[in-house]
This record gives sequence, structure tokens and C-alpha cells, in this order.
Amino acid sequence: MANLPAELSVTEARDHFSEAVNRAAYGGQATRITRGRRGAPAAALVPAAWLDHYEALLDAQDGPVAAARLAEIRRGDATPIPAAEVREALGL
Repeated sequence: MANLPAELSVTEARDHFSEAVNRAAYGGQATRITRGRRGAPAAALVPAAWLDHYEALLDAQDGPVAAARLAEIRRGDATPIPAAEVREALGL
């Protein structure tokens, strides 16, 4: 498949995985992976730099939120929950 479409089923992605990876790595192209008869979006194969950028954006958003929550705890406006309690509540 010389010209892979931007959307592949799981089966097509498996059959053309190397091509899709090369297209992402060297061509900067993303591929949406779908599943099921209706082609529901399931995942995406993207250039690694895109993921790095996305994670940096998340980190940039998390810092101010964490600082605000810490300030709430220090002011006494919020109570921290011990990690063991969270794990137990989540069944981990």
C-alpha cells in the first residue's frame, strides 16, 4: 500500500504497521486506528514529537493546578487524602 490512508482499521494497521510507523516517524503524519463495523476511533499512531508536545502541554497545565490545590491545603480550605485511602477506594 504505497499511499496509506489517514485512517486504518486495526486489521489494516496490523498488516501495514511498518509503513504507518515510517509515515509517522519520517513523514510527520498521523494515522487514526479504528475498530468494529462502524469504524469507531480506538487509537492513533502519531509522530513521537507530537506526543512529547502533548505531554509538555499537560505538564504545563498540571503545575498551576497542583500549586492551587497545595495552597488550599495550606490555608486549611481542603484536606489531603492519604494515598493508601485513595488506593483502597479505587480497589488498587
